[in-house]
Amino acid sequence: MTYSPFAFARSANMQILAAAKETQVDTIPDGFNNSLRWNAGHVLVIAESVLRHSDHYEQVIPSHYETFFHKGTSPADWTDEPPTVEEIAELSSKQLASAKNLFENHADAPIAKAFELRGEAFSTVPDLISFLSFHEGLHCNTMRMQYKKTKA
Repeated sequence: MTYSPFAFARSANMQILAAAKETQVDTIPDGFNNSLRWNAGHVLVIAESVLRHSDHYEQVIPSHYETFFHKGTSPADWTDEPPTVEEIAELSSKQLASAKNLFENHADAPIAKAFELRGEAFSTVPDLISFLSFHEGLHCNTMRMQYKKTKA
C-alpha cells in the first residue's frame, strides 16, 4: 500500500468542497443526514482518530472539531459556528503533510494499539492509510451526490 491513494481521495473531497457555493456547503439534501461541510470535516476527524494510533503521528486537527464532525453528529444539531470551508481546507493540507511524514518515516514502526473496526485490526501505518483511503472514497461519493443535488 502506498500513500498516493489516500492523498488522491482527500484531494478529490477537497476539490468538491472548493467547487461548492456557500449556499451548498450547509444544505442537507433530501435522503442525506449531513452536508458537504460536515463530510469534509468528518474525514479529517476520522483520519486524525485513526492516525493517532501511531505514536509518531503529529496531530493537527483541533479537538473541538469532534463536536461538529464525529460520527453521529449532524449540522442540524450545531449550536456554535462551525469551522469555515477555508479552515477545513487548510487543516486538510496540514493533515496530509503529517500523514505523509508518518508514512514515509515510520511505515515500519510498530503501532502500540491497533485500530479495530468490525472485527478487523489495522496494525501498521500502511494498514491505517489503506483504511483511510477507503473511508475517503466513501465520502467522496457522498459529497459528489450532495454537490449535484444542491447545485442550482
